[in-house]
Amino acid sequence: MNGDGRKGPDPMTDQRSEGDVGPILHTWMAAVAPQRAPERLLEEAFARTMVSGQHRVYPWHGIRRDRAARSTQRRFAGIALGMAAVLAIAVTVGLVFRPGPGVGDGPSPTPSSSPAASSSAFPSPVVVTPTGSVPVTNGAQMATDGTAIWLLKTDGTLVRIDPLTNTIAASVTLTQTPGGFGYQSLAGDAAGLWVTDWDATSVLRFDPLTLDAITTIDIGASPKGVLVTSTAIWVASTRGGAVERIDPATNSIVGPTIVGPTGPSGPNWLTRGFGSIWVGVPNRGSVFRINETTNAIEATIPVLSPASPCGGLAATSTAIWVASCEGSHLVTQIDPVTNTVVAYIDVGGDSFVFAVVADRPWISPTEGQIVRLDPVSHAVDRVIGPGPEFASGGGDIVVAAGSLWIVDFAANRVLRLPIDAFEG
Repeated sequence: MNGDGRKGPDPMTDQRSEGDVGPILHTWMAAVAPQRAPERLLEEAFARTMVSGQHRVYPWHGIRRDRAARSTQRRFAGIALGMAAVLAIAVTVGLVFRPGPGVGDGPSPTPSSSPAASSSAFPSPVVVTPTGSVPVTNGAQMATDGTAIWLLKTDGTLVRIDPLTNTIAASVTLTQTPGGFGYQSLAGDAAGLWVTDWDATSVLRFDPLTLDAITTIDIGASPKGVLVTSTAIWVASTRGGAVERIDPATNSIVGPTIVGPTGPSGPNWLTRGFGSIWVGVPNRGSVFRINETTNAIEATIPVLSPASPCGGLAATSTAIWVASCEGSHLVTQIDPVTNTVVAYIDVGGDSFVFAVVADRPWISPTEGQIVRLDPVSHAVDRVIGPGPEFASGGGDIVVAAGSLWIVDFAANRVLRLPIDAFEG
């Protein structure tokens, strides 16, 4: 898998007092440091994330950082030390600075001021006992049509989990390019199971029951997120800067929608809601809304840093939700009526994939819990701990067969949790 985004600080709006030295540091940082990690780093680090339903995002790639990422972290650590030194000097000499026009300002997703990030304290976690456990080594992203459950492993193995027995009912090993990014995402229904192959720039179609290969479709540059609807298969071509539409009746591409330039950190993950297809595009810092009938772009919604549109998306009856992967701990809430951001919600850790239960979004941050977001208070209002031994966090989650399923990659298993724990 792949992704684009991860960790960052929290302030979305920075109200400074007259004597605050923050503006000095802000000006200094603007001169010596990028606003966000280089796009190449973003993509190659996130080119292993996942999303909800079809959104698949991988937290464990943060654990397996390559040397380039570690080198970047060391550089940023040096910058942080420099900042601390400047701050100490400023405080010592008692600097007083009045912010000038535009200092610390950033683009707003709406004509009005940008929404503030929520940072309220979380409620105490409720520990829920799993009702089942499926041993799976190297488990990554999952997909479901509500009944069947499919899972991709990081070694390129594709499996189908039988919810009646909590066992693996079918398995096939896919060919992977050594050292490549391999298979990014999967989505399916009773008519077909679709898997994106980043290295081969193609989409693979499998029989959803037997996992026998049916066909391969050349999709262009670096396909990642895939979404199945009743009439089409939608694929995010990350380095192609487009969302491709496939006709499942003919297994052919029927039209691309251009959402950005070609190159790194393009469109990642998708969801469907309100008669539209929604896609996050990190190199545009925006979420695009596409008409699912005409393929036309209906709206472009900017997402302010440090939030990022790199992670999974989900639709509820009142909002579109976007995770920030490793970009920050913020989840973006979008109003589909006005096509504007209404809130950034701090979920306490890197987050990647949503599941929707009783019209409320749930997501598992990297703190080893599953949290629910309230669209009215714009805060985390319920926290579930999936068993005392669960510590992974950030894993893929889906709702199927009357349960919520989550990848517990640290323990090499998929946990099954009772759905009523998430409906209250």
